[in-house]
Amino acid sequence: MNRLVRAETRRLLRHPLALTLATLFVFGSLYCAWVSQNMASYNITQVQANLDYLPRSCDSAQNTPEQKAKCLSEAPLQAVGLERIQDRFTAEAVRAAHAQHPVGSLLWTVRLLTSVPGLALLVMLAAFSVAGEWSRGSIVPLLLYESRLSRLLAAKALAVWAWSLLLLCVSAAITATFGLLYGRNAYALPSPGALGTVLADTALGVLAGAAVLAGAAAVAVALGALLRQPMRTFLAGMLLLVLVVRTSAVPGLGAWLPGGALADLVGFGAVDGVWDHFWISTDPSTAPVLLRALPTLALIGLLWLGLERLNRTRDRA
Repeated sequence: MNRLVRAETRRLLRHPLALTLATLFVFGSLYCAWVSQNMASYNITQVQANLDYLPRSCDSAQNTPEQKAKCLSEAPLQAVGLERIQDRFTAEAVRAAHAQHPVGSLLWTVRLLTSVPGLALLVMLAAFSVAGEWSRGSIVPLLLYESRLSRLLAAKALAVWAWSLLLLCVSAAITATFGLLYGRNAYALPSPGALGTVLADTALGVLAGAAVLAGAAAVAVALGALLRQPMRTFLAGMLLLVLVVRTSAVPGLGAWLPGGALADLVGFGAVDGVWDHFWISTDPSTAPVLLRALPTLALIGLLWLGLERLNRTRDRA
């Protein structure tokens, strides 16, 4: 099995589509990091400038004494509103500042990789590298080498997972280099926290992200083996991804569905300036997130059992 996994991983790492998708993600992640740092820095600067100007805004020579008195009475309420905005912008800036940290960049990148852009790349890779082998007929020599299809598909799923983890490390390193050499000087952002805090948050985030990527790889490979046509697999995978995203905030149930469990496990929230453009904040739940992930694991297991049974039926036919 280990030899099979290594062989599939080497084949995947040399696959032209895998190299192209990896390059697209690296540059896309770098662009998102730059935009998030730029916007976070701009927002903090603007709201701080408004707070500083607020006490002087009532001293305009054009204001009558009545207007000035009214302005002064409303100033505290305006300050409270601006401070709330400042708190939200600061939370966004702390998230963006992870991309400037040599360790925190892993956390920033894994959240992008486990959001819609990264999962879409995973679906595309599985569709054209796994289902494409059936459409081209290149699966035949592989089945002659490993007659048990379940072992072959498991090796392919592990290879896709290994590809995603390698992509995570490479993209995070490039993002951190950009942040350290350029981002920190160009965009002043709040510190993401002490080194120990960043290490702990990053370790939990990467472990959660690795689990999500493993599940996504298993589902994508299973879809490819079931449909056996690249375009069909890609469309089915994207429809499934849209369904997962759109159901993550269903009242009372979203937290137990795959989207809600994924979002809470990785740590998506209302202050994620990049991935929240795609994801929906989940419906709050007091149940542990690992418990809420069990239905998703059961669905993945049922998908693989159904795949194995269908392939046995096809073989007898």
